[in-house]
Amino acid sequence: MSDPSTGPGGRSNTIDLDGPVHFVDYGGDGPPLLLIHGLGGSHLNWMLVARPLAHDFRVVTIDLPGFGLSPPAHRSVHVAHQAALVARFIAEYFGGSPAFVAGNSMGGLITLLTAHRAPHAVRGLVLVNAALPPAIARLPSANTIRFLGPPLIPGIASRLVARARDSRSVEDHVSATLDFVTADARRLPQEVREAAHAMETERRAMPWSIPAFVDAQRSIASVLLARRQFMRVLHGIGAPVLVVHGDRDELVPVEAAHWVADNRPDWDLAVLAGIGHVPQLEAPDDFIRLVTDWAGRVTARSQVG
Repeated sequence: MSDPSTGPGGRSNTIDLDGPVHFVDYGGDGPPLLLIHGLGGSHLNWMLVARPLAHDFRVVTIDLPGFGLSPPAHRSVHVAHQAALVARFIAEYFGGSPAFVAGNSMGGLITLLTAHRAPHAVRGLVLVNAALPPAIARLPSANTIRFLGPPLIPGIASRLVARARDSRSVEDHVSATLDFVTADARRLPQEVREAAHAMETERRAMPWSIPAFVDAQRSIASVLLARRQFMRVLHGIGAPVLVVHGDRDELVPVEAAHWVADNRPDWDLAVLAGIGHVPQLEAPDDFIRLVTDWAGRVTARSQVG
């Protein structure tokens, strides 16, 4: 398969983890930093920040099985299984060195599950508009219901999602998605749209893309609705955590981030005003500064300790 997005500074490759897993290595001499995309996303979700972050980290972006350029290859796309795969990737690719792990949306939930499952693999977490239990303070928007509802309908979910996707051109699908996940899609550079268009074109030829999306979305719902078990995960994280959230996120309202901060006051919270679900694309400079400064403080504290 071709890689439509690597660009200068990143090396596209695959690793065998019971099947191929595509990733892009941006190099760097600092501590490992693994970037994990959200539902329906790919390594492209980090294309504006990965190379600059390599000034301070060894940066790798990954395509989880079922997403981007990584086929499921008979592997489960349930978020718990993805967390196990992430822990294995860190162990095998980074040679046993613990990594900073940043996850957006579904990737944020997987980041939490990874740290809970394999605390030795993680030195710090960055939760970027992470998938979190529904906030009581705000009802889901109509756009959110249209996006998240069909994958949860038993029996016909894949057909509904496929019909919705195929009813629009690639260009219209990409535009609608970017409008939904940003507060102002006009902020995005043209290179983001072009890369998303190329990836969506390639994904439409992959017969497993929609079933993987549906199965992953169902697994997110099952984990988040098991509130008692989720709270055990939340309170079982020992690594330092930075929560980054845009206050105009329709998909995961900012109230959810404040709820997490209330439950874990030892975690750092940064709310970005006027930003939607993908701060790393909509406000890349702010995102880079937040992550770099926070990781520097974490490293300094560990050295003192």
